[in-house]
Amino acid sequence: MQRREFLGIATLAVAAASMAANERVKTAGAPMRGFADKPLDKVRVGVIGIGGRGSSAVARLCKVPGVQVTAVCDLLADRVRKGQDIVKRAGFPEPKGFVGPEGYKQLADAGVCDVVHINTNWISHTEIALRTLQGGLHTLMEVPGCRTIEQGWQLIEASEKYRRHCAVLANCSYGDQEMMLINVAHQKVLGEIMHAEGCYLHNTRAPMPYGGQGFLSRDKIFSSLQALENHTGMCYPVHQFGPIALALDINRGDRLDHLVSMGNEGFGWQEVARKTYGPDAPVAKVKFEANDFNTTLIRTAKGKSIMLRQCNNCPMPYCREYKLYGFNGTFNANPLEITIEKQFPRGADWMGEEEKKAFSAKYRSPMWAHYAERAHLGGHGGMDYFMDFRWSYCLRKGLPLDIDVYDLATWSSIFELSERSVRTGSQPQDVPDFTRGAWKTLPPVGDMSVPAG
Repeated sequence: MQRREFLGIATLAVAAASMAANERVKTAGAPMRGFADKPLDKVRVGVIGIGGRGSSAVARLCKVPGVQVTAVCDLLADRVRKGQDIVKRAGFPEPKGFVGPEGYKQLADAGVCDVVHINTNWISHTEIALRTLQGGLHTLMEVPGCRTIEQGWQLIEASEKYRRHCAVLANCSYGDQEMMLINVAHQKVLGEIMHAEGCYLHNTRAPMPYGGQGFLSRDKIFSSLQALENHTGMCYPVHQFGPIALALDINRGDRLDHLVSMGNEGFGWQEVARKTYGPDAPVAKVKFEANDFNTTLIRTAKGKSIMLRQCNNCPMPYCREYKLYGFNGTFNANPLEITIEKQFPRGADWMGEEEKKAFSAKYRSPMWAHYAERAHLGGHGGMDYFMDFRWSYCLRKGLPLDIDVYDLATWSSIFELSERSVRTGSQPQDVPDFTRGAWKTLPPVGDMSVPAG
């Protein structure tokens, strides 16, 4: 039996076993929906993983009011020192350093922070998060939050048991136009939403730069590529789905019912590796099964439809696009385009620039309206900063987080469910109800903002 055939059969066997994980009624503690812990005068943060993304997180957190990085952790000592140096240069005391494969466990028990900010490779997120929750720490992790349905349930049960927040760092949900999209949906500007679309196009060939020396051997492949070697489907769903889920009140009045997914064979990474290193290089012989292009269609319990698209390997600019189609109008984010039926009865015209300017002033997130000058303090046009600004404000004020552990599990479940669908000829896959029925009565997410002043 060829390797890919074996992997395909093994995956289907795992999928069959995972179907049972769709139904989980046992609770390990009290529900976390709406959970708010006691206010924190100062939010002490431990950053785990001080690579490119983690080091930028350390620098950014040093600029967020009421936050202090008090611990840094990495497998490598030089990266820990790098994180400590960033904090000291920002004018704060040197954070405690934790080094090695057991470092995150030591951090979890050290009592030096209230929150962990996990920036490690995708594969390790759940393992680290379960241990930090056990250590009594609010746990925030980079996307994707987890990679399987079972891991989603494990995180839910740990969050409920230890009564700690567990959320995904969904920075794209805090972009300027994305937050406007959420406001427009919640204020019913478009009437009832019928259909939504989210698109994330990112040329991830970058981890194999021309002339680079880091990926010549099999064991040095970039960690996110290792996570995709034997996986297919929509491998990175949170960016394109997060703003749509918040706009449509997913898990808060509606829920995902089922999905279907389709993608191409996946050629991009192999072609770049061959061109970069030659056809005989070890990395050029690794077969990455992940789709270069994937489209996933979702239907909600209330009959709404969602289309998600992802492109990993195409020589094109980075792009995030979101669309809401309502009874009374259409809203597109990135680029911003708006039409309202009462203004344009035939629905054939977009607003002009002056109309869009007035519309944006009315429906822009108050956080962006009041603090737009801070956008330069964080990456990706400021949305990284505003994400950290918002969750830290919630912890300082004793408020619920905008994105909770049920959202983390639901959004991340698209990873496994889309893979199941692709491997079975785009067969429909039921989405678990991670809220255990609570979605029917839970209110929408509130004002995702920070007051001026």
